[in-house]
Amino acid sequence: MNIRRFKLVLALCMIVLSAFACGQAFAALQAQVDRNPVAANETFNLILQTAESTSGDPDLSALKNDFDVLGQNKSSSLQIVNGQASRSTRWQVSLMAKHTGEVQIPAISVDGQTSAPITLKVLEANQAQTSQESSDLFVEISAEPQTVYVQQQVIVTARLYSAVNLSNGSLSDPGFPNMDAATERLGNDRSFQTERRGKTYNVTERRYALFPQKSGQFAGDPVVFDGSVIDQNQNGGFFSFGPFAQASHRTRVRSNVITLTVKPIPANYSGDQWLPVNKLQLSEKWSADPTTFTVGEPITRTLEESASGATAAQLPALTTATTMDGFKLYPDQAQLTDDKNDSGISGKRVQKIAYIPTRSGSVTLPAIEMKWWDATAGKEQVANLPARTFTVLPGKPSSTAAETPPGGSSPDAATLTASANADSAPAALAPGSAKTSAGWWPWLSLMLGCGWCATLFLWWRSRQKNKKPKSVDAHIESLNGSIKQLKKACAENDRSAAKNWLLGWARLQWPQESPVSLTAIAHRCNPGLADALTELDRALYSSSESAWQGAKLWALFSDHNRSQSKKKPGQTEVLNPLYPL
Repeated sequence: MNIRRFKLVLALCMIVLSAFACGQAFAALQAQVDRNPVAANETFNLILQTAESTSGDPDLSALKNDFDVLGQNKSSSLQIVNGQASRSTRWQVSLMAKHTGEVQIPAISVDGQTSAPITLKVLEANQAQTSQESSDLFVEISAEPQTVYVQQQVIVTARLYSAVNLSNGSLSDPGFPNMDAATERLGNDRSFQTERRGKTYNVTERRYALFPQKSGQFAGDPVVFDGSVIDQNQNGGFFSFGPFAQASHRTRVRSNVITLTVKPIPANYSGDQWLPVNKLQLSEKWSADPTTFTVGEPITRTLEESASGATAAQLPALTTATTMDGFKLYPDQAQLTDDKNDSGISGKRVQKIAYIPTRSGSVTLPAIEMKWWDATAGKEQVANLPARTFTVLPGKPSSTAAETPPGGSSPDAATLTASANADSAPAALAPGSAKTSAGWWPWLSLMLGCGWCATLFLWWRSRQKNKKPKSVDAHIESLNGSIKQLKKACAENDRSAAKNWLLGWARLQWPQESPVSLTAIAHRCNPGLADALTELDRALYSSSESAWQGAKLWALFSDHNRSQSKKKPGQTEVLNPLYPL
C-alpha cells in the first residue's frame, strides 16, 4: 500500500515538474501589443522579446490570415549588472487587422521558443472615432464648388488636424475614380493653428485644382494620412530601452468622402470651343501708333487673353489666318503661362502678329470675338475687340524712278539732242582712240569684283554648313542623353529621377514652349503615355516605395519617341485642341 502511494506521489511530482518546464519554455518568448483595442484602419505593434541570444527570426506566416504585416524591426541589447551579463533580443512587427471583432494573434515561434497567443479587439473605424472633432488626429477634405460643368475648375482642399506630435507621415492625393480628371497641385503646403471645441490643432493644408473631363455624379476616394505618432506617456518597464528611447506607433486616418456633380455642356452654348471660366479678358497693344499705316511697313500687334479658372492650354488662338483684306499677317509663336495661387489657376496666352499693309486707302481690321461660359453667373458671355479702320498711306517711291527737277520744268530739246548724240558717239569714234575709250580696265575690274563676290559667298556657305550640323548634332546628343538617363531611372523604379529627366527631355523637345510639369507634358502626348505620366505624378506623393514601376512608362515612352522620330525633317507636330467642343 505504501509502495502504491509512493508511486502515485512520484507520478504527480513528475507531472507538475513537466508542466512547470513546459510553461517556462512556452513563456521564454514574451509577446505584447502596444495597445488594445485598435481601430480597423489603424496600425499597431506586436512586440516579441526573449532573454536569450538567438540568430533566428520569428515565423510570421500564421499572422497573414488576419493581419497585414507592414514591417519588422529587430534589435539586441547587452546588460551587465554586478558582473552578471544578460542578453536580450527584441522584434517589433507593425500590423494592421483585416477584420473587426475579436481577432487572435496566434503563438509565434523563434528557434524552438513559442509565445502565448493574444486576443485583440478590433473596432470599426467609426467606433474608434465617433466624432473627428473630438479626436487628436483627423483629416478633412472639401471641394468648391461641388456642382460644376465639365472642364470647369474645382478647388479641392485637404487639411490634416493634429493635436499630437508626429514623427513622420504622408498625405495621399484626392482621387475621383472614373471621372477622368486633370489635377494640378497649387503651390506648397500651408501650416497654421486653429482651435476646435477648446482644443488647439496644428493644421497642414494642401490645395488642388481639378478639371473634370466627364459629366455625371462622382464620389471621391478619402484622403488618407499614414504616419507615426510619438507616444506621450512612456512608463518604461520590460519593453523600454534606455532613457533616450522615443516610442511611437503608426496610424492611418481617413478623411470624409465628398461627391461632385458634373453637368454636361449646355445645349444653348453657341461658341466654337467650350471654355468655362470665372473671368475672361481680351486686350491689345501696338508697337507704334496704329492711326495710320504705310504700304509695306510692318507694325506689330500684341493680343493677350487672360482667364481665371483655366490653364493657358485651354485658351484658343485668336487668329490663325496669314492674309486679310489689305494686309499680310505674320504671327509669332504664342507664349503660354499659368499663374497658380490659393484661388486656383489663371492662364494667359500672348500672341504677337506683324501686320504689313498691301494697298493704300482705307483698310478695316475686323472685330475679334470670343464666346465663353461664365461659370460664376452660369451663362454665356462674349469678349471682343472692336473693328478698327485705318488710313494706309502709299509706300515710298523707288530710288530708280526719274525725279522731277525742283523747278517743275521738263528737260529741253538741247538736252535731249545731246543725249542722243552721246548715245551714238561710240559708233563714230575711230578705233584705238585713247581719249574716247576706257579700254580693258573696266572689264578687268568687273572680273575681279565678281571673283571677290563669289569667294565671299562660298566662304559664307561653308560657314553655314559647318555650323548647322554642330548645333543639330549637339541637340540630338542632348536628347539621346536625357532618354538614356530616363531609361535608367525607369529600370531602377526611381520616380524622382524619372520626373527630372522627363522635364529635361521636354525642354529639349519643345524649346519654345517648355512644359514645367508632368501634367503639361501629358497634354502633348498620346493617351497611353499621358496616363502613365499621370500615374508617375501621383506616385511622387505616395508613401509606398513600391507604388510605381517604371517598366510601363518606359515602354510607352519608347513607342511615342519612335513614332516621333519617323516624321520627315521639318515636319511639325499639329496638336489637337486640348479641350475640343
